[in-house]
This record gives sequence, C-alpha cells and structure tokens, in this order.
Amino acid sequence: MELANLWSRASGSLDGIRKAKKSDAESVLHLLKTAVYTHMHVDWYLPGDWIGSPGFVVLPKPEFNSHSLTAKLFQNSPEIAACLIATPDPLPAAWVRLVAIDRATQAQDTLANLLASVLPGLRAQGVAQLAWLTVENWPTAWLPKWGFYQGSEIETYVKTDRTLPPIPEVPGLTIRQVQSTDFDALAELEAISFTPIWRQSARALAVARPQTFSFDVALLDGQIVGYQLSARAEGGAHLVRLTVHPEKQGLGIGSALLGHAFAYYHRRGLYHISLNTQIENVSSHKLYRRFGFESTGQRLPIWILDVA
Repeated sequence: MELANLWSRASGSLDGIRKAKKSDAESVLHLLKTAVYTHMHVDWYLPGDWIGSPGFVVLPKPEFNSHSLTAKLFQNSPEIAACLIATPDPLPAAWVRLVAIDRATQAQDTLANLLASVLPGLRAQGVAQLAWLTVENWPTAWLPKWGFYQGSEIETYVKTDRTLPPIPEVPGLTIRQVQSTDFDALAELEAISFTPIWRQSARALAVARPQTFSFDVALLDGQIVGYQLSARAEGGAHLVRLTVHPEKQGLGIGSALLGHAFAYYHRRGLYHISLNTQIENVSSHKLYRRFGFESTGQRLPIWILDVA
C-alpha cells in the first residue's frame, strides 16, 4: 500500500507526529539509546544538525506527563516514542538518515506514518527520490509494501598487505590537500560524475573536512579533476570517496590518487584499508582489484522510493 494511503488511513491514530524542535534534543538522544528499532546513516553530521528541517519529525508519547520524573530529568521536553530524519543533501535526492522506534508493537504502522508525514515537505523542496541504505535487516520486509524498490547494492572491499601496483606518472597532474575554496568545484565534479542519490554537496564536504584522516584533490593542468577522502577506521583507514571526472577517466588519475592515499596510510603505519563501492560501478571495481583489494562478500541494499 502506498505511503500516502497509509497516512490518510492512520492519521487519526498517529496524528501527534510533528517537526522536531530544539527542546526535543535530549529526548531524541535518550530514544536512540533505548529504542527497539534504530537506523543511523548520518555520514559526517550529527542528528541535531537537522533540527528544524521539515524532514526531522518526532512522535511524542501520548501518555507524556509533564510532572513525571522523566519529564523533570529532560527539562519538561516530551518523551519521544519515535523519530525520523529524511533530508536532501544535495537535491534532488534525499536519504533516510535516522530512525528510532521505542517499541515493537505497531512499529510498522509508526514507521509508515513517519515516512508519509515527511513526503509533502520533501516534494516541496524538489526531492525526486528518497533512498534508504539498509544496514540493518529489520525494515526490509516493510519497504516494498510502501513503494520502495531495490535500486543498488554497496559492496565492501578490504586490503591488508603492503604491496602496490606500478603507478604511471600522469603528465600535468598534481595532488595536494583540499582547501576551503575547493568545495564548490568538488560539488560540481560530483554532479557530473554521479546520479543524484550518490552525490556529495559542497556543504557535506565542508562538514567532512575536519573529520577526515586525509582529503586530497587532483589537478590536471591546474583544473580539479578528482579527489579522495579517507577516515580513520578500527585498525586502519577507510577510503570514503574516490571521484574522477568522467572525461578524464582512463588517464591514471584514480591510480595516482589512490597511490598517494596509500603512501599517507603507510607512513602512519596503517595497512588495513577498507572501502565501499556501488556494484554497478565497474571501473571502480577494476581499479580496486588492481590495487589488491578483495571483496568481503558483504553487500548492503539501497532501497529507493520515487517521490516526485
């Protein structure tokens, strides 16, 4: 059944859903620690960064008592039974960033109504697709009922040895650390290189910068044509992003960026390197295997709902 129909049908029983406020922050944090069902895919952000956006909604507990001990502990902010964050960054795609539901009873209906409640706001912003990376299995039986379909999968690769393939020199190519003035150009590169659900915004890259382990850009004859960013991971590093301009692929720029990143990892004694890539990105699989990465066999589904 479509989400719009579910919302219309059940709005009487779950009409307490509203946009999150700053005063909900502590209750949401408490819910994340105690919820029966949770989903988190916040990337470089914190949940509080989205408070006030139309895609951050909460369902207060109907039995909330402002004189209870819990209310006093949380400064009279209502106890939250469920919450959901779905935001675009950038348009025209949005991701389900966070879900928390405090009990198994009626969880399916609760999630359906949380999702349905944010759809009008997402449409108004110009969102065409809503994506969900299902790290956990609990929502997978429900999503197809609401119109979600599996659009892709993410495959995990790992490399633990120190060997690297020969990396040919690319004439006119230089690699340097990212600068704050690069983000608009990198966002343009993302728009050229990827379909909407996979793009990174200038804002997201700026937020990521202080949290990264390494963040390099590649310039060919002075023009930005690629970049990589990596984060520390347990026991090593994780290659979060490697992007090369589509018209410049095949020149060795991806290999140069990856080799530069590995030199940085190894200087710091890190040899366990992981990454994720879309199963349909054939060129990336070829590059990573050339560098000695091996698939772990783990694949995570991407579910998509056409919103427009």
